[in-house]
Amino acid sequence: MDMKKLLAIGISSGIIGFAWTVGSFMLGLSTVAGFIAWSSFFAAGGNGMKGVKKALIANFSGTCWGIATSFLATPLIPLIGETGAIAATNGLGSCGIILQSKFSLVSFIPAAFLGWSALIASGMNFPITIISLACGSFAGFASEILTDVILKIMKYESKEEMVIDKAAV
Repeated sequence: MDMKKLLAIGISSGIIGFAWTVGSFMLGLSTVAGFIAWSSFFAAGGNGMKGVKKALIANFSGTCWGIATSFLATPLIPLIGETGAIAATNGLGSCGIILQSKFSLVSFIPAAFLGWSALIASGMNFPITIISLACGSFAGFASEILTDVILKIMKYESKEEMVIDKAAV
């Protein structure tokens, strides 16, 4: 990757990351869940709404697996202890994520596990996690657009510099 593209990505990520952090703090959202979804968007290949759909739906499915395993673990705790109950249901949930990948809508396995992780990082707060994941995925989309805008500005300036350089000769 050339330096101009890296610089554009860096500037875009810095601006959007700053805005997301401030906004998530002000709104009481999960900063971590947002960054997880943002990362999922790019891990899915980005590409606008296609990346949002691929990553976010899988993120949401992972969050649902996390809630389901939590509910399943609760009645097992008196029988096999907290560690045993959580381990057993996490194993079932992990298996479920892999099996669901046969369906194209939820086939992006890493994003499903990241969605579950976002739920845990958000203190098992389902509504906050879902909202934060959605915001983070769209932050990824916005950073992709902003990167393209910055690259166009850089290319315009490069052409302008070439004209100035030729005039100086």
